[in-house]
Amino acid sequence: MPKTPLAAQCIPMSKPQILKAIRLSAKRLGRNPNLRDLRLLGGVSEQVIYKRFGGLGRALAAAGLEATGPGFSLPESTLLLDWAAVARKLGKVPSVHEYESTGRFSNMPFHTRYRQWTRIPEAFRKFARQSKLERDWQDVLKLGDAKVTNQRKAAKAFVRPRVRKGPIHRDRPVYGRPMMLPEMAHEPVNELGVVFVFGMLARKLGFVVLRIQPEFPDCEAMFEVARGVWQRVRIEFEFESRNFLKHRHRKDGCDMIICWRHNWPECPPNLEVLELSRALEQA
Repeated sequence: MPKTPLAAQCIPMSKPQILKAIRLSAKRLGRNPNLRDLRLLGGVSEQVIYKRFGGLGRALAAAGLEATGPGFSLPESTLLLDWAAVARKLGKVPSVHEYESTGRFSNMPFHTRYRQWTRIPEAFRKFARQSKLERDWQDVLKLGDAKVTNQRKAAKAFVRPRVRKGPIHRDRPVYGRPMMLPEMAHEPVNELGVVFVFGMLARKLGFVVLRIQPEFPDCEAMFEVARGVWQRVRIEFEFESRNFLKHRHRKDGCDMIICWRHNWPECPPNLEVLELSRALEQA
C-alpha cells in the first residue's frame, strides 16, 4: 500500500495538516478513519488528535465528516433499527452477547443512551410509534412486548428484601459506575484506578511505558508523536486534574497529567491533560 506524503511528516502538525490527513485517509478507506487508521495511514498519533481537537469525533467534524461508529453518539434510529434487525433475524429479543455477535455495534452506545439493556424493547416501541414504522416492525414489536411482559411478571414475583438506607459504610470499599468492560468492571474512584485504565489504553493512545515510580512524576513513557517518531514524556497520574495543585507538584516537573476527570480549567498551557474518561469513550 503506498504511503501518503503526510505519513512521513513529524510533529508539530498543524490543524490543517491533520484535517488533510483525515480526509485523505477517509478517501482511501471509503469510510471514516478510526484512531488506528490515522496513525497508520496519516502518521497522526492519537495523542495529537486529543491535543489539537479534544477527541476524534471533533476532529472528524472539523474535517467535514460525520462522527459515526463505535465510541460516537450514533443517531437513535441507527441503533434501534439495527437492534430490531437482529431481533428479527434471531426470532427473539437478543441478549447483549447475541447482539454483539450479530449486530453492527457494541453494547456501549446502547449502554450510554439507555443504561440498561432491558430498556431497549420499550425504546424501540416508542421510536416505531413516533416514526410511524409500527406496521413494518410488527413482528419485532410483538417479541419486545412478550419480553417486557415476562420481565414485569418476574419483577412482580420477586420479593425484594428491605434494605436499610443510611450512610456509606466507612469500613467497606466503594466502586464507580459499571463500565461493562472485560478488563475493569467499574469506573475508577482513585488514582490507582486511573493508572490501571491508562495501562488498558496505553497502546491505543500511542504510549510505551518505560518506568512507573512512587516519586513525582509517577511515570516516564515514550510516546509516538508521528509514525516512527517517538519522544519521552513525563506523566503524573491524578484522579482529578485539580489534585495536581492539591498535591503541590511542581508545574515544571512533568509534561502531562493523565486523569479520570479534568476539572482544572486554569491548568497551565505547558501541562497537557489527557482525560481518560473521554479517551475511553472514543478508543
